[in-house]
Amino acid sequence: MSPIIALAATPGLDDLKTPFFLERHLQELLSSIQKSTLDPPLTVSDLDPEILKRIKSTTAADDYYKTSLETAHKAILYDISVSQDPDDDATIVAYGNLVDCALIFTELEMADSNMPFTLLEELFDTQIIPTCERLFNYLESRVERLTVGMESGKGKALILLRLCNELLRRLSKAEDTIFCGRILIFLSKSFPIAERSAVNLRGDFNTNNVTIFDTLPEQDEDSMEIDVNAFAENEATTKEGGKAVSFNSQINSQKPRPEPQMSMDKLYTVFWSMQHDFADPTRLFVPENFERFKKGLEATMAKFREADDESLKTTGVANNGGSSAPGKKPDAKPVPAVHAGTKRKRDHDADEVKGGGFNPKYLTSRELFELEISDLTFRRNVLVQAMILLDFLLSLTPAAKGKWAVFKTPNRAVQYAFSLEANDETWCQKTRNQISASLQPDQTGKLFMRLINTVLAREQNWVFWKAEGCHKFDIPALGVDDVLGAKTRASTHCRPERPFPYTMGTPTLNRLWQDTGKTLHLDDLEDEERRRVPTFESFRVGVDKDLEDLKDAMLPADIEEGHNSIQTKTWKAMRLASHTRFPLFNRFDERVEETRNDLQMLADVEAKVLEEVKARTSQQQAQAQVLGAKTSV
Repeated sequence: MSPIIALAATPGLDDLKTPFFLERHLQELLSSIQKSTLDPPLTVSDLDPEILKRIKSTTAADDYYKTSLETAHKAILYDISVSQDPDDDATIVAYGNLVDCALIFTELEMADSNMPFTLLEELFDTQIIPTCERLFNYLESRVERLTVGMESGKGKALILLRLCNELLRRLSKAEDTIFCGRILIFLSKSFPIAERSAVNLRGDFNTNNVTIFDTLPEQDEDSMEIDVNAFAENEATTKEGGKAVSFNSQINSQKPRPEPQMSMDKLYTVFWSMQHDFADPTRLFVPENFERFKKGLEATMAKFREADDESLKTTGVANNGGSSAPGKKPDAKPVPAVHAGTKRKRDHDADEVKGGGFNPKYLTSRELFELEISDLTFRRNVLVQAMILLDFLLSLTPAAKGKWAVFKTPNRAVQYAFSLEANDETWCQKTRNQISASLQPDQTGKLFMRLINTVLAREQNWVFWKAEGCHKFDIPALGVDDVLGAKTRASTHCRPERPFPYTMGTPTLNRLWQDTGKTLHLDDLEDEERRRVPTFESFRVGVDKDLEDLKDAMLPADIEEGHNSIQTKTWKAMRLASHTRFPLFNRFDERVEETRNDLQMLADVEAKVLEEVKARTSQQQAQAQVLGAKTSV
């Protein structure tokens, strides 16, 4: 407890809600909370009402009471920091309960709205990085509650922004990458997308991202001349072969000489020097730097093409991403390094805790250069970097700058005076097309390139948004009159339309249809008999009548017509009978006779079954009477 606060610990000042008085009762309130985890957050119902009543001010909370309450919270915060183990989970829960109480007092208008953020800022300033990473779980779980009513640019928004920025300054981008990402995601959830504090309005590049690589001794001869001399020696050796190789010598003399390749030592320096241009593209506004960048990128792409060809020869698959260096066989033994470079140390224990990979920057050792070039992922990363830089340069052409003339409030900070010349524009476009083609030799590469194009297209949209002045994305809410007007128009559109008066489409066709109906007696189609389902008995009567007519028929046509009529009616009647009399079908007589009447047979079987049922019922009733008489006796 602070000695300054302890001076106010006099009984006569209890009624004045002094910091000591509030601290004592707040400590008692926290002790009454039974909770072992951060979640769920505390609410008013979780607090002891009697203790809360003693902490509350009897009158409206004035500045003195709010300051005293904040001082009491800070005193308890310091007591927890000094007396408890920061690695213990109970300590994290105690911090969370204290800030939850501050949130509750803020929601009850007992304290200033900035008090929870002030406590969090004090808390994070007094803790080490591992403890801050655990405490950040509290911020992530209470983000919606903490940011209620937060206005950007003032109040608790400034404290929250200052807290997160201070944490980011303390963290190492190489070792605390995951924690940095969590903080940035938290800020993106807490602040609107058009928040100016999160926008690089001036378009500053991260020039602090310096890539350090080994310094190699300068060579006496240009390494490019070595390959040229070797080519000349091979050509001379071929010509000395005599007549047997004279034809091949003529062919070789007609072929264009291959472009001289840069040695690996010189390419190493040129390659890693391009990282300075990637980190600060404005360096290329100087013509000498731009020419040097052109040569370096062309040499790099030539070496990458050689690595692709070597991969295709050794494995049969382009861009396999193997670890063997170009020009070496897969089963070749590694050559021991002559010079030992400075090794980067890493904390294995911390890496096991985080459970993630450790790859914050490139490994720039000369001994690893051949292996890195043979790696597909490494080559892709460098080529994508080059594409991003080329897109930046292509945005500085006169035609691209003309699109910015339509902006009403342009951001002059991201509009450079430098303009790309026509020949440089042609080179940039050609090189970008070559990079795009080299990245998609197969289906997997095409999918990767589609992803990269999507990301670059979205990034281009962000660039235009920033150049336009970062207009807000918020759309104002509709007024009451607009909502009522929309409802009225919607009800008008949903009203049923008036029936069309002409059934046939036009008045002439309608009259023609009515006159035709009168002539053809189409009204007979509305007769109820047409919609009535016939019965089994009606078909049976019709079959009996057809059988009588068949006896008097003399002509073959009349006989055939009678048989067809009987079969049709019999089939229809049996279909109707199958719904209610289907169990009786297996009792038919199997004899087939010409004069057989299936409908009459079905009626006889039904009558016989009814008689059997009636007889069985009478027998059961008689047995029941006899049994009842015996029972009564």
